[in-house]
Amino acid sequence: MKHDDIHILIVDDEADFRHLLTSRLQRKGYTTLEAPDGITAQKLVTSETIHVILLDLRMPGMDGLSFLQWCKETSPAIQIIVVTGHGTIETAIEAMKRGAYDYLTKPYNLNELEALISKAVEKQQLTEENQQLREALSTNGKTTFQIVAESPKVKEVLATAKRIASTDFLVLLKGESGTGKDVIARLIYECSERATEAFVPINLGAIPETMLESELFGHEKGAFTGATAQKKGLVELAHLGTLFLDEVGDLPFPLQVKLLRFLETGEFRRIGSPILHKVDVRIIAATNADLEKKVEEGTFRSDLYFRLHVMDITIPPLTRRKEDILPLSAFFLNRLKRKYPVKPLSVKAQAALCAYSFPGNVRELAHMIERAVVLAKGEEIDDKDLFPHEQPVPHIPSDRKLISSADTGEEEEFLLKNVEREHIKHVLHVLQWNKTKTAEKLGISVRNLYRKIEEYELRP
Repeated sequence: MKHDDIHILIVDDEADFRHLLTSRLQRKGYTTLEAPDGITAQKLVTSETIHVILLDLRMPGMDGLSFLQWCKETSPAIQIIVVTGHGTIETAIEAMKRGAYDYLTKPYNLNELEALISKAVEKQQLTEENQQLREALSTNGKTTFQIVAESPKVKEVLATAKRIASTDFLVLLKGESGTGKDVIARLIYECSERATEAFVPINLGAIPETMLESELFGHEKGAFTGATAQKKGLVELAHLGTLFLDEVGDLPFPLQVKLLRFLETGEFRRIGSPILHKVDVRIIAATNADLEKKVEEGTFRSDLYFRLHVMDITIPPLTRRKEDILPLSAFFLNRLKRKYPVKPLSVKAQAALCAYSFPGNVRELAHMIERAVVLAKGEEIDDKDLFPHEQPVPHIPSDRKLISSADTGEEEEFLLKNVEREHIKHVLHVLQWNKTKTAEKLGISVRNLYRKIEEYELRP
């Protein structure tokens, strides 16, 4: 979520403090609202979209603790950071008991506040998402989202996912980036008996190694520089629910032994604490990496690999499920009607989609359709709207059966890798070797992009 999409409500009776904080946060790109008291804040919470509230405890009329309790009862997804010049351990503990995300005492460090806001937004999105899922769940156990599947391979994946959902087996989802591993993880979660509890996802490849242990297992106040308060890790937040460990193959080697212990016992320690905690969590892991190869290379523990490999599901890439391309395109077009006026796909556009290799898989198709909807000028979406560059990637030759289920030889693998190499090379060139934007465009992690650049020996 971009900063200007984040709405922060500042509730404080000191006008100068509100204006100062508003000025600083707006310079950082946040959208801010102000309230001098709890009553005004209640009206704003009722009428506006609020993600995070910075709340003073001592105010005229409704005090901060009373407002906090009201807010958590009426809008539980909103995350509240208590900012007060009158903070004591007792009031801070009481605020946390009533649902505050964290607290700061004046004067405070602006960088520390921004870091808290960023984490609070993540928690807000997670809480809101789980709340919506719980509200949408039907009593007969049907999923709350549509899964498009015409190909026999994907139908088999869905059937397997639904069968194992009723168990507590650890599930390993395997497949290329963008194939929909997160969707299958949610399907398993929604069809399970834990569907009324939290679904907590974490992309292990997207978090800096220095922060990853804290994100997973939490930390105590003072455990390291910047640890100004106790923080619960995602394994605690997922208690009784489901923890989705995306890109588990990217987990740094030193943390693999700690994850293994947690998987075997359900026990963990927060950083800086000798106390052993235990949670009841269902684990779903996912990877686009070849874990067996990583074990052979010595970058992934064999014991962790075998612990993860209890029940595995492989999700095929889009090139091997061509039957799904047009139904998925129709699904994405229909979903975009909420945001844009949508035009139909021309015959040439449909043919171009079916001929394309989709190295970024379903995620790339979704981005491609949305871009075409925005850019299309005619009455239909044409192939040039989907592929605005002259030759974005070599199309699959008509005389080569690259998607035949029977043809899985070395020649096919070589051709597919060549297609992927040329596509990555082209996107890097178009985006002037901006690796962050390129990874986002391709639907892969930056770390994975660096691996691809090295593997294919790409240079500016």
